[in-house]
Amino acid sequence: MTGRCVVSWIAAVLIFAGPLQAKADEIDDHLQIIAACGPGGQGSAAAKQAAQELINSGMEVLPQLLEAMDTDNILAANWYRTIYEQVTRRELKKTSPQFPLHSLRDYVQDAGHQGRSRRLVLGLLDRLDPNFRDRFVATQIADAEFRNDAITALLKQGDEFQQAEKFAAAARVYETAFRAARESGLIQTTAAKLKAVGREVSIIDHMGLVIDWHVLGPFDAPGKSGFDTVFPPEETVDLQATYPGQNGRDISWKRFRTTDKLGNVNLVTAIAPVEEAVGYAYTEIFSPRDQDVQLRCGADDNLSVWVNGKKVFARRQWLNGTRLDRFTAAVHLESGKNTVLVKICQGPQHKNPAVGNNWSMQLRFCDKDGASIGTRSALPQDSEANAE
Repeated sequence: MTGRCVVSWIAAVLIFAGPLQAKADEIDDHLQIIAACGPGGQGSAAAKQAAQELINSGMEVLPQLLEAMDTDNILAANWYRTIYEQVTRRELKKTSPQFPLHSLRDYVQDAGHQGRSRRLVLGLLDRLDPNFRDRFVATQIADAEFRNDAITALLKQGDEFQQAEKFAAAARVYETAFRAARESGLIQTTAAKLKAVGREVSIIDHMGLVIDWHVLGPFDAPGKSGFDTVFPPEETVDLQATYPGQNGRDISWKRFRTTDKLGNVNLVTAIAPVEEAVGYAYTEIFSPRDQDVQLRCGADDNLSVWVNGKKVFARRQWLNGTRLDRFTAAVHLESGKNTVLVKICQGPQHKNPAVGNNWSMQLRFCDKDGASIGTRSALPQDSEANAE
């Protein structure tokens, strides 16, 4: 290519690049206007106008729009979704719609994008490339957004093996699904399927549930005073001590190991059926290494948690019920033994006497995805421990 040709080629590129860049900048400006909207109608009029400009622009907004959809601003996200739906719907009505299929597939497969946006694009691909979903989902067992879809697909495959009496193959598929499962329903389902083909697994170990405790109570706590009242175990845990409890009765620590499949400790059984009281649960767990983990817990009525003597969680909330993983807190575990103390309050009887006065707790340690981090009980074995 001669020098004159090179100059001419560069000039031609610049002629086309200028308007394209200007258009991209214009799109970005409109997206930024929408990104600035907030509660109380802040920026809503400007956002509405910017959204209409983007809708009118057409498919060229799609690449920048998809990137903008990775936002925690719910109001902006709703505007972006509206633009996306109108632009794509209009394109789909065309005789020969033109979509950047490769870019759309890449977007869905990129776990760095928000899950709701990836699912939105996957829904579009269902129309444009119907075979993509099955191929994609089958590979996403480690993807937090599509993990459950992948596990469901594995369970279907395992069921087909089982129906064909290929039990070893079914067991291998079910085991893969079980190891990947993080949601309690799927964990229980895969464990049951494994049991049906002769393989036993531990849901407790898989989820990092704490089931072995020393329990103490009830301390008297009139009304809802228990949360703020400091009782002796919060100052020193002495498993040999005896204390004055509710109704003048002496109370002392006793061992209790729950047999609930999801680690729920029924304190009505473990301690006593009470009202306006406080109970404590204490345990020791072994961690294979120093690690930063998640404490996930729940209680009826409310609870406070100390790990290695440091209060790491407290929530004043009455009549809330125990639900798996209701609360989460970041916790550091030391290599070796770690102590865990839990305070569980019990409030007055519900205004409706037909409503039972439940009293319970549940606690586990796991990683950010909900998987076991290798902890186990460090309490001495006690074959005489009470159990539900």
